[in-house]
Amino acid sequence: MTSCLERCQRSISADCEAEGAEIWRDPEGQFVWELLCHPAVIAYYERHYPFAPPLLLRAAGDRRLPDTYRSQWQAELEQEGFDAAYRQFLHLNARFISNDVIGYFIELLDDFYVFDTHIDEFRRVLEQRARLGGWLTRPDRWQLLEGMASFYEFALDLEQYLAALEFPMLRGHVWLHFAYWFGNGGARMEEVALWLQNAVAHAAEDESIDGAELGEALARLRAPQRYPLVLIEQTAEVLGPWLESSGVGEQLSAGSRSL
Repeated sequence: MTSCLERCQRSISADCEAEGAEIWRDPEGQFVWELLCHPAVIAYYERHYPFAPPLLLRAAGDRRLPDTYRSQWQAELEQEGFDAAYRQFLHLNARFISNDVIGYFIELLDDFYVFDTHIDEFRRVLEQRARLGGWLTRPDRWQLLEGMASFYEFALDLEQYLAALEFPMLRGHVWLHFAYWFGNGGARMEEVALWLQNAVAHAAEDESIDGAELGEALARLRAPQRYPLVLIEQTAEVLGPWLESSGVGEQLSAGSRSL
């Protein structure tokens, strides 16, 4: 299915030409729209598992996006280099969703049991390495360790991409697309993100990963003051439910503008 960011790009671009409703008339668009507007789904991404992109999509479909946001986004769409930067996002996203071991690991982060393992048990195994041998006797559990390393490698590449991106609105959209997994999906994911940041020493045993660099990258990816701030400031009213339920609004109101 088309990513939220891709559909939002198409919707907002069309909306700037007074044809925003067209994007929802194809069968896939109608299906996405019905899901976005279903009360149970709204409760899911607004309160229980806070996620910002659906709020922007709904606002685009309802023509509720602020004019300043729409004009700046449209200006970026027309700038030289935007298409190449956007393709980089698509490559990153494809890598994220097609990597099986990352998939297993993020299911673990999201409180599922994977290969008969819960994240609490996984934490204990990493903290008490004497248990690792026995834990690995179960089939496929090694994929969780590999998934953790792959997740960390992805985080480094994502942060490098965001840091180099010269399009503030695109940068904000990309950050929002992945922000849930870096601690901005409510209290539970905040706890998980802090644990991931504290657990980098275990990944750093792999000589290909610099523990200090990784820890700093994860901290930057968690911070809403850094990469998405321009986008959040221009769409704060639309993103209100996410800002409140994810804790991001509280982080921003604390006045921390730098790491």
